[in-house]
Order: sequence, then C-alpha cells, then structure tokens
Amino acid sequence: MSLNESFTGAASRVTVAAVHQRLRAAIFDAELRPGDQLSTVQLAKRFGVSRTPLREALRMLQEEGLVQAQSNRRARVAEFDADDLELVYSSRLMLSSLATTMTVPRMSQADVDELRNLHAEMREAAAAGDVDGWQALDRRFHLAHAVHVPATLRRELEALYARAALYRRMWMRDRPYQLPSTDAEHEAIIQACASGDARAAVGHIARHLSKIAFSLLADTTPEREPTMVRTALQVLLNQSAPAPHNTARRDC
Repeated sequence: MSLNESFTGAASRVTVAAVHQRLRAAIFDAELRPGDQLSTVQLAKRFGVSRTPLREALRMLQEEGLVQAQSNRRARVAEFDADDLELVYSSRLMLSSLATTMTVPRMSQADVDELRNLHAEMREAAAAGDVDGWQALDRRFHLAHAVHVPATLRRELEALYARAALYRRMWMRDRPYQLPSTDAEHEAIIQACASGDARAAVGHIARHLSKIAFSLLADTTPEREPTMVRTALQVLLNQSAPAPHNTARRDC
C-alpha cells in the first residue's frame, strides 16, 4: 500500500466515524424522527460527504438498532417497538450483570474512583439541567462497572446502551433524567463495587435497569405484561416468585 493510499484510507475512516456520530446525534436530538426515511442523496448533501461513507455510517446505525432497512426500500429511523424494547432491556440486564460479575473482583482503586468521579459529574450536569451531558456521563458510568471484560462483550453493551438510550430519548424527552432515586441507585452500585461485592452490585444494577424498562413500557404500552424483563430480573435475583408488579412511576 502506498503512502497516499494509507492517508486516503485513514481519512475515509475518519469521515465514516464523523458521519456516524452526526447521524446518531440527529436521531437522538429528534432532528431525524422515528419513521423518517433516510435518503442517501439528501443526507450526503446535508453533511457535505459522498454517499460511500454515508452508506457505511447507516450500516453501523443499523447494527446498533437505530436505523431499520429492508431490501429495495429506503432506510428509516427506527420506530417504537415494544418487543424490541423488552429484548434490549432484558439483554442489557443479563449482559450488564455478567460484565459486572467479571469486573468487580478485578476493580482497582482507580476504577472505583472513576465511578465516583463520573457520579459527581452527573450530579453537576443534573443540577445544570444538562440532559445531553448527563446522558453521556451515564453511558460512561455503566460501562465503567463493566471495564474488565473482552472487547466483544463491551461492544455489545455499548450497542445495547445506544438502543436503550434511543427509546428513552424518543418517549421521555421532556422529563428529567436524573431523579433522586436514580442518584441513590448509582450510589448503591458504587458502594457495592468499592466493597468488592459483585453479587450486591448485580442486584442493584438489575433493579435499576428493570425499573427503567418497566417505566418505559408502562408509559407506552400499559396493557403489556413485561414478561422478558421480569424473567431476567427473577433469574438475576434468584427469585422463584414473580417480581412485584411495577406501577407507571417514571423514575428514569
């Protein structure tokens, strides 16, 4: 490979990453709304790029579940799907718990300090009403208690977080992200990690994530029984009896 080809390839990767991030932000900020068709011609003009990196960015978003595509039809922004929401959260429950179980025994003081620092920054973002800043910190927080896992598992967790975040942004845009109960749940996760108690950490994470899922489903499809999420929660908490039925309280 020549030097020029090397530079061209690197520039192409940077362009794809930049277009991917811009499209992702447009979806999360509702510039592109659920169900909107995505014309590669129009988007290429909008972002000032060729259609090649745009197609690759759309493929990446499709893998994350943020874009839906069918053969011979234009891609479109993912729409609400209660089945998918349940699958996302039940999968996230199980994989986050697995990653936390693997990570907690290997956490250093620096790892615990990182959790505490992120939590402090989240409180500052919440006090300032910075929803986007809080969301970015929340993502980092939940990856931080899963830091000592294989890269493949980490990528899967990141993809699940992105899909879960889309549902939260789609249906809870004007509601606070950071409520006192959320802050307390994050604090409990930190304390369990600091004490090296992986089982307690998993319990706190399972309850935290399932509560968000229950709230979203109660808000969007109140007639639906969230069987997958309940089953995942019961497995993780080693419960034989059904979990208490969650009300429509919107503590996210």
